[in-house]
Amino acid sequence: MIAPEARAPNVRAHRVLWAIPLALALHNAEEALTFPAFLPLVRERVPDVARGLAARIDVHALYTALVVVTLLVVLVVCWATWRPASPVAPWCALAVQAVVALNVVSHVIVAATVVRGDSPGLVTALAVNAPLSIHLFRRARREGWIASWSWWLLLPAALLLHGPVLIGLLLLA
Repeated sequence: MIAPEARAPNVRAHRVLWAIPLALALHNAEEALTFPAFLPLVRERVPDVARGLAARIDVHALYTALVVVTLLVVLVVCWATWRPASPVAPWCALAVQAVVALNVVSHVIVAATVVRGDSPGLVTALAVNAPLSIHLFRRARREGWIASWSWWLLLPAALLLHGPVLIGLLLLA
C-alpha cells in the first residue's frame, strides 16, 4: 500500500513525463546508428566473463530490442498520464527513468573501460538522459509524486530491468 504522503503528478507534471520516451527514442536512435561500427571493438575488448554474450549479440536483434523497449516506455508513460491518481503508475515512470539513469552510468563505464573512448549512445546519455534524470528525480521528490519509502525500490528495479531483463530481451530478439 502506498503511503498517503505520495501525490500523483499534476497535469503539468504529466507533460514532463513525455520527455522520458522522447529522450529514450533519441538515445536509442543514436545507439542504432553507431552500434554496428562498434560491435567488433566491443567483442574484442569485452571482459572474458561477457565474451560469450557479446558474441551472441546480433545487430538486428539489437534494433528489435531498441524498438520494443521504446514502445514499452511509451506504454508506461501513457499509463502514468492516463491514471494520474494511481500510486503505482508514476512510480513505474520513475522506475523507467531510473533504468535510463543506470544506463548513463553503464555508458560511461563502457566508454572508459571497454572501448576507451566514444561508445554507442554516450553522447545522448550524457547530454540528454543524465540531465533529464536529474530534473525528473528532483521534481518528483519536490512534488511528492511517489511515497518517500518507495524511492529506495527504484535502484533494485533499475538493476533488475537494466541487467537480466535487458539481456534476456537482447537474446530473445
